[in-house]
Amino acid sequence: MAPPRSSQPRRKNSTTIVVVVAAVLLIVLAVVWGLELGGSTQGAPTPKAKAKAVTVGLITMGGQRAQVAVSGKPVTVVEFFAVWCPYCAYDSRWVMPAFAAKVQAAGGRIFAVDASQQLGQAVPGPYGHPDQGVEGSHLQPPANQEEAMSLKAIAHYKATFHLPFPLYYDQGLTYATAVGLQGYPSFLFYDAKGKAVVGLEGWQTETALWQAYQQAAKK
Repeated sequence: MAPPRSSQPRRKNSTTIVVVVAAVLLIVLAVVWGLELGGSTQGAPTPKAKAKAVTVGLITMGGQRAQVAVSGKPVTVVEFFAVWCPYCAYDSRWVMPAFAAKVQAAGGRIFAVDASQQLGQAVPGPYGHPDQGVEGSHLQPPANQEEAMSLKAIAHYKATFHLPFPLYYDQGLTYATAVGLQGYPSFLFYDAKGKAVVGLEGWQTETALWQAYQQAAKK
């Protein structure tokens, strides 16, 4: 049965309300997405290390346990990433190779740490559009295969983006937890004594990263 004629305006108003509510929900989701993975959080001063660290314990791509230095250079840059993170993939594709070259030319050190226990490689968005990337599948590997599968995924990630610096695996997220990691990607800049002096969260431009490097060098 057709609704009474008098109900038509009310149905129109209800449709308008639904559209408005849906728009608000999309905005909220976009904010949450940015806080977790980057994008709108560019320049946020996290994560923060609580103390100095001369070295940090990580796993190399060859599967060896290693104490990796974060001191002894003018600045050490550490990027925390996840292979499934599209903002990480964007920075790796468009930003990190050129930025790494500048760090190394300045006498600094740079490396990246996979600080996620989930797999599934992301696809980066085109240059200038980090929000158009495709998120990975968040595959959770079996506990007895986690390290091997993670290292294989890291090797594939490094080869895909031709990253000219070491990548490591943070098994158990020990390092990420110690520095208070909040989202991906995140960056820590250590001074020569191993003190974390600058932190950034979210996808970054080469200019923003270099400004953070210069700031850390002055500390």
